[in-house]
Amino acid sequence: MLGTSSVEFYFDSEIERTARANLKAVRQAKQSARLATLDQPSQEEEEDTSSSYILEEEHIEMAENPPLPPPPRRTLGDSTTS
Repeated sequence: MLGTSSVEFYFDSEIERTARANLKAVRQAKQSARLATLDQPSQEEEEDTSSSYILEEEHIEMAENPPLPPPPRRTLGDSTTS
């Protein structure tokens, strides 16, 4: 029959303590990793300033070149002749 077990499960306090300790260690590791990533943006900001300078130069070059005109508009009549 489903839902019935032939063996009784007993509470083992040592297993419970180990499980709690493992969960606490994982939680602390995640928190320290999260705090470490919060410290990282200060280093990335330095990199971003140099890359934003490059992007400004690219933007200036793009502003000097006018965009290409859009392709001619096609209608249903045009598609049957092509």
